[in-house]
Amino acid sequence: MGFKDDLKKAAYSAVPRKIEMGRSMTIEELYALLEQHKDEFPVPFKLSSFLGKRITFKREPRLELQLLVTVKGNVITVRPNIQEGTIESGGFSVRTADLKNGFGLQTELGRDDYVNDVVEKITRIVNR
Repeated sequence: MGFKDDLKKAAYSAVPRKIEMGRSMTIEELYALLEQHKDEFPVPFKLSSFLGKRITFKREPRLELQLLVTVKGNVITVRPNIQEGTIESGGFSVRTADLKNGFGLQTELGRDDYVNDVVEKITRIVNR
């Protein structure tokens, strides 16, 4: 991969991903399917109903990223929710995720890989 490819991948890391299914499904049905395979996912998840029903994946601490999953008809949306902090001193600030992952695009590239991995697993599970 070249630098341009890395830039595209980094920019795409926070974009919601869509999974189209062959049939309609409710969020409860999706949750039941995913629950059967919970050991395949890197962090735990739960069904939430605060401000609309969705599946909420626990925050991935190294990447400071949480995933929110919704269903509408036959489309599943996996939405990255970045929850990073910063450390500031004397007018200089550093993202805490960069301290964990390295500077440059490492955090964004890791986030993109993480989101793609979860999307791939959900796609495989619902298309069985």
